[in-house]
Amino acid sequence: MASSRVVQGLGLLAGASLVLTACGGDDSETDSQTITLGFPGTIGPTDTPIIAALNSLGEEGWDVEYIEFDSPDVQTQALMGGDINVASMGPATVMAADEGGAELTMVGNNNILDYLIVGSADVETCADLDGRTVAYHSEGSTSTAHLRRYLEESCPEAEPEFVVISGSSNRVTALLDGQIDGTIVRVEDWMSVEPDESVAHVIDNLVETQADLLTQTIVVDGAQDGGAAEAASALLAALEEQFAAVNEDPAAFAETAAEILESEPAEVQTVLEALVENGTFPETPELDPASVDATIGFYREAEVIGDELNADAVADFEVAGGGSQ
Repeated sequence: MASSRVVQGLGLLAGASLVLTACGGDDSETDSQTITLGFPGTIGPTDTPIIAALNSLGEEGWDVEYIEFDSPDVQTQALMGGDINVASMGPATVMAADEGGAELTMVGNNNILDYLIVGSADVETCADLDGRTVAYHSEGSTSTAHLRRYLEESCPEAEPEFVVISGSSNRVTALLDGQIDGTIVRVEDWMSVEPDESVAHVIDNLVETQADLLTQTIVVDGAQDGGAAEAASALLAALEEQFAAVNEDPAAFAETAAEILESEPAEVQTVLEALVENGTFPETPELDPASVDATIGFYREAEVIGDELNADAVADFEVAGGGSQ
């Protein structure tokens, strides 16, 4: 089983560039049979297929580990510094880094859109959010861009009062406590609570309107030498098998997921079944060029990125098929 670490602390980012670059070490020492996978936050049910894939490679003799960072920024520094060689990362983070001169490259798709727009019981439609308190993760985050697009398309005249609450599960808690009137959350965080509709409910499921957009991708740093593309290729091949397993029988896969999450299978099964029904896990982790183009266009319209980036600059479509960068 893959070992795991948690990297926390707001102070880490200030020194991350120096500390993590030093951790990257000499590329000649990098073992091509090593995968250190990074997540931008605490893992959840949507992450269990790729961790199961990582574990399967560990059983085949790979040296595997995953790390949970406390922010996408710290995770980015870790990837660029060589402290991790593969990352599960939102495309907004990748593109912002590349605009700043990085060479981060999306090589696979970890899951399909799993965002819900939720609101208090008296918020029935998007228009009802006018003048109400709506929370988002951060100004430049992936989920915030999706929320803003939803508002622009569904209720352009509405003018909510925005507040920042980091973490999807934290926004669920804030909504249920009456601190906010609406927000965007992940399916898994909503399902883990299953709130009474007299308190809060789902207003819209974005998979129905924004399913062509990438939300969580598998990423390597093109500036790093040392077999990252080969490691990612092996991980993506293993991930395809795990996608098939969870989509075919989420109840059976719940045993695997529960072990990863140190939870009860029955609790995880409910969430996994909802995710499968939502279409969260793709049939293949291979990137779809049309989705990459649509995602780039989406973030341009959201003014998260400029006009310089294109698909060739941010994605490699060969790695999932066994190619290399």
